[in-house]
Amino acid sequence: MRKELIGLDHLMISTPDLPAIRACYQRLGFSVTPMRTNEPMGGGRTGGRGGNHLVLFRPTDDRMTNFLEFAYADPAHAVPYMRDLLGRRPALAMIVHAATDLRALDAGWQAAGFPPCMYYELDTDYRDPEDGTVDRIHFRVLVPDAPRGPLTFNACEVMDRSHYLRPGWIAHENGAEYWAAATVATGDLPAMRAHFAAIYGIDPAPEGPVSVTMGDQSLSAVTPASFAATYGDAARRADGSAAELAVELRIASAERARAVLSRNGVAFQDAGRRLIVPATEAGGIVLVLAEAG
Repeated sequence: MRKELIGLDHLMISTPDLPAIRACYQRLGFSVTPMRTNEPMGGGRTGGRGGNHLVLFRPTDDRMTNFLEFAYADPAHAVPYMRDLLGRRPALAMIVHAATDLRALDAGWQAAGFPPCMYYELDTDYRDPEDGTVDRIHFRVLVPDAPRGPLTFNACEVMDRSHYLRPGWIAHENGAEYWAAATVATGDLPAMRAHFAAIYGIDPAPEGPVSVTMGDQSLSAVTPASFAATYGDAARRADGSAAELAVELRIASAERARAVLSRNGVAFQDAGRRLIVPATEAGGIVLVLAEAG
């Protein structure tokens, strides 16, 4: 494992409709941040509607953040990179790693065959459009200049986590505590195996799923057939297409989450300590709410 990588920080998930995804996850019992405009995604001064909503959790490592980012690129205004990245059905658009020594990580990735990374730092104030609260956002990010391979990735170093730890945002009615696992369906498992080896500096098992675990989070890639066998009917989006991403969240209590989902009329599969919310109810991805253990 590359020593500069300290964790799987957050998941950028593509979505075609920001207001709809916020309403969807509020119905599932989550606190969802206000829409955050983003110029590369085609928001802000571009005059477009690009941006994101976050579902934030308390991280299990105090060097990281932990959240789901639902992102939309306005095709008429977004930069080509974001338009291509997010212009797809709901899926894992990017895995964002927590890291230290970004320059050394860039050198390691280049040695593994990736192009040089873009490096930038953001240090700004964010004014909540709903309650007027002002937070500082300060992070550094490393992005491969030319995305390559079956999974887009980057790395970040968060210098001030206060924005991502606002009490009202990390508390959820359904008792969700943090995202613990993400599983993607891929049509080219050998390519993903080689990709994981280059990103993480590991030697994946030659057969079966490809996976990496860092702290309390894991990322796995499986074949579409294996994904469908695991999640069954839950792995079908509202438009009939096959879901490509499943995210498992740790919850405080299945009883508590079950009560919220039932009260809000959400269809789900009840497996006792694991509640599976189908892609039709979770914005095009499979969502698993699971107690620890």
